[in-house]
Amino acid sequence: EINSIIKGKKATIGIALYNPNNGKMLTVKGDRHFPMQSVYKFPIVLKVLSEVDKGRRSLSDSIFISSKDLLPNTWSPIRDKYPNGNIRMSLADIVRYTISQSDNNGCDILLKLIGGASAVNSYIHSLGITNMNIEKTEAEQHEAYNVQFRNWTTPIVAVQLLNLFYNKKILQQNTHDFLWTTMTETSTGSIKNKIPESIIVAHKTGSAPNPGHSVTNDIGIILLPNKHTILYAIFIMDSKDSSEADYRIIADIAKIIYKNNYNK
Repeated sequence: EINSIIKGKKATIGIALYNPNNGKMLTVKGDRHFPMQSVYKFPIVLKVLSEVDKGRRSLSDSIFISSKDLLPNTWSPIRDKYPNGNIRMSLADIVRYTISQSDNNGCDILLKLIGGASAVNSYIHSLGITNMNIEKTEAEQHEAYNVQFRNWTTPIVAVQLLNLFYNKKILQQNTHDFLWTTMTETSTGSIKNKIPESIIVAHKTGSAPNPGHSVTNDIGIILLPNKHTILYAIFIMDSKDSSEADYRIIADIAKIIYKNNYNK
């Protein structure tokens, strides 16, 4: 069914679906390297919350955001709400903006707090997730088209990281619950467009609408009413179709997941 959706598409598509209940995985180009775009905000926030777990940070920390932190010409609901900057915002709220609304300035503010992309890369590798690379900030990714490929993962590895998070192998209970709730509040993407609104999806999206070379990604966890859980990673790169067509692929795959794993 998935092959019928992606057949003939003018894009490179990678997929990994994993059922933690029975250990079964389905993959399409599962070992291929894909640029993460804003999907990489998930491992960045894992590093931030690990600092909270160690007592080095608190979700209630008040972080100063200067006008220089709010770069123009990038997706940033924080900047749109506070165009002049020079405000204080809790660490928890910056994380919410970064995950739920995919704020690029929020992402780079978090990276500054934790020692940059290299610190996140080292942290992720320490978890045993070695086939993933995080090297560039959001601002650096905006400098040139090819920079996005320095932040990459494979669909299989993305699901492996999700599985560590889902099974509470990374964060303590309070930070795990905070991130879980934040991911369920994600307002970007199309994963829920063709499944019932009641289905819980905790996810992170990432996209770059470059004409002829678009990227559209979504990774996350789908909880079905019958207690089935599906972890997924869907990566679309070098797409020559419209963003709407790429988002429709993701929504159609979610519909297949729902249909094949939830027995009404």
